Order: sequence, then structure tokens, then C-alpha cells
Amino acid sequence: MKIIALTKYDFLENEINKSTKFDIILIKNFEDFYDLNISNEDKILFLQHLDSHESDEIYDELNQNNNCKFIALRNTTNNIEGCTLLKKGYKSYIHALSNISILESVIDTVNDGNTWVYPELMQFLINSIPINDTKKNTLFNELKVKELEVLELVAQGLTNSKIANTLDIAEVTVKKHISSLFKKLKVKDRLALALVYKNYVN
Repeated sequence: MKIIALTKYDFLENEINKSTKFDIILIKNFEDFYDLNISNEDKILFLQHLDSHESDEIYDELNQNNNCKFIALRNTTNNIEGCTLLKKGYKSYIHALSNISILESVIDTVNDGNTWVYPELMQFLINSIPINDTKKNTLFNELKVKELEVLELVAQGLTNSKIANTLDIAEVTVKKHISSLFKKLKVKDRLALALVYKNYVN
């Protein structure tokens, strides 16, 4: 997986350069992309700073490559734009002032084939989707009490560290519960977990 970040934003460049986990290639203009000798077979994770560049043109051109996934970064985020970009096919929408720890978490999530959104956007998405009137999911009968507690907090948009603090358990335990929830409820990401929970409690 080649990870490429397109930005002219000093803060974002500085944070990306701090990464010891990923080798992230920084470019300042989209034209520089063509100097990287990328083939159609290469898998690409493209971090696109939307405030500096024409996002539609870049997305449309690179999206022809089925091996390309996109993460959008914006100086000022808003939920409506976030929903629009996720619907278009972006795998994440985050603030351009995100530190390297958040950026690496987002890259990990998207690399795993999932979608990453910030808590407020997750809540907005959950609230904007109508309730499914079908029978409550019987899979919930298989969940342990602690898993239900974790699920409720995931649905509120809390991060793993905040869930750990709220429930007074280790963060690694939270990750194990979430992994178990993915398997039991047959979903792949936190947003899907939150939507399943919304249908369950209503």
C-alpha cells in the first residue's frame, strides 16, 4: 500500500513527517503524483487536503483506479460535507489539524477496509438515518453485558480511550469487545455498529 498525502499546509506536513509507523509520501501539487511512478496495480491510500486543491478533479481521475482509497482533510469540517464525501466514496473525513496519532489511527482503519469518522459526524449520520421498523435483531441476545455497554458508548461516538475511562477497563479490553461485536453482529465498522444499536433500542 502506497500512502500519499497531498497538502501545502505546514501543520499537516509536520504531523505526517512525525510518523514512525507509515512511510507517507508528501506531495504539494497533484502534478507531482505523476513523478512517483505509480502503476495501475499499486494499492494507493490518498490523503487529500481539500482546502488547497480541486478535489473533484483529483478524485474523479484517481477513482478510476479501483485500488485507490481516499481520506479527505478539511481546515473547517462540517457534517453535511462529510456525509456528501462519504456517500461519494471517501473512506474518511477529518480535520486538517488532526495530530499524527489520529492520522495513523485513520490510516489503520481505512487500510483494514473500514470507514473512520469523528464522533460528531457519526452522531449526525446516526440521527439522519431513519429507524428500521423490522423486528429487533435477535443477535443481541448473544451479547454479554459488558459488550452491550461498550456498544452503547460506541453508538454515542466515543473513542476507545474514552470508553475505557467511562467503564474503568483497559483500552485493549475495549478493542477486544469491539472486535467481538463486529463478529457477533456481522458488521465491519463502528458506524455500522452504531446503526445496529439505534435500530435495537428504538
